[in-house]
Amino acid sequence: MEKMQSTIIQMHIWPLVALALLVAVNIVVIVMQKDDRQLKKYLSIQAIAWITLMSMVVFTGAAIMAWLHMPFRIKILAMIAAAVAVSFLELRRHLATKKARAGQACFTKFRHKVLRYYIFELLWLLMVGGLAPQLP
Repeated sequence: MEKMQSTIIQMHIWPLVALALLVAVNIVVIVMQKDDRQLKKYLSIQAIAWITLMSMVVFTGAAIMAWLHMPFRIKILAMIAAAVAVSFLELRRHLATKKARAGQACFTKFRHKVLRYYIFELLWLLMVGGLAPQLP
């Protein structure tokens, strides 16, 4: 039983780590990529990976709560709040990507806005990942 519990928790943690790595890679790509069209295309394509990883995190988190019969605690509420906040930031980023026109002068503002969204996403992921074990 203990082995199954640790396996389920690992199935929840690894997609979360992969999601944080994806966000970190996206930050690097935004800074390094100079071609606006390639950046917009990359951000549109990687959204599929982001959605897949976030879905895995939410699904495994719900499965862990159901299987372990966990009551709502501050830790669980913080994780739910982080999932909602990160999803909201990603939705805002996706809408900004759709509106952006590659090759125009305003694309620099778009880069800064998207970079800010990704930094906040990464902070949310790191904050909950680092603080959740210490919460009751």
